Amino acid sequence: MREIRRDDDGALLGFIRPAGEGWEPLTVFGYPLGETAPEEEALEVVHRSGLEVLTRPWLFLEGGEWYRCVIVEAAIDAVRVRPNDFGYPRENVLAVTLERPGPETFRPE
Repeated sequence: MREIRRDDDGALLGFIRPAGEGWEPLTVFGYPLGETAPEEEALEVVHRSGLEVLTRPWLFLEGGEWYRCVIVEAAIDAVRVRPNDFGYPRENVLAVTLERPGPETFRPE
């Protein structure tokens, strides 16, 4: 996996990794940002969407139900989210840590 950083301040935007005959663009926590593409296209996706996608609403799976949330903090091995769903059963929970979330447990809304 190769880190992709913003030129002006060095902020981590995401990653690309070899996938078949192309490269897969990934978020800072390794979630797929798009389809496998040639290296330059995968780099463009990470530069364009790597950080922006973190600001969107997401859904996380808990107890067999999907709940709306926002990302509070993201790292390669975990994501902290704040539940933002009136149906979420646990009251007074400010954040939930999801370790190595993937599409089966965490996805954009």
